[in-house]
Amino acid sequence: MTVFSMKPIKLIFTVALLLLASLALAETDSRPAAGPTELEEMVVYSQMPQVRDYSYGMRLDIAEVVAMEYFPPEPDFCGVIPAQMTYEDSMGELNTIRYLYPETAGCHDN
Repeated sequence: MTVFSMKPIKLIFTVALLLLASLALAETDSRPAAGPTELEEMVVYSQMPQVRDYSYGMRLDIAEVVAMEYFPPEPDFCGVIPAQMTYEDSMGELNTIRYLYPETAGCHDN
């Protein structure tokens, strides 16, 4: 069966369906790739702030937490471990503070 031998309503429906499919493909192809590009990663790492040690009572201006890192010496450790938090302040600048974190993953009541 050729396209010209189809009934007009089927022909219109087929053309409309093909048009919608091509529009959907065009939209997905024009989207940027997920994740940062190499250039964006280089810019982020070049702007990494100097790490400061937290002291009790220090005023922190945290608008958004960017990353939290914990450094346990072993998986089931129980005790205080070093940690650091990178955050963006209300001015959009990155800050990193180092502090002590009470790790309780390996703590068990006997």
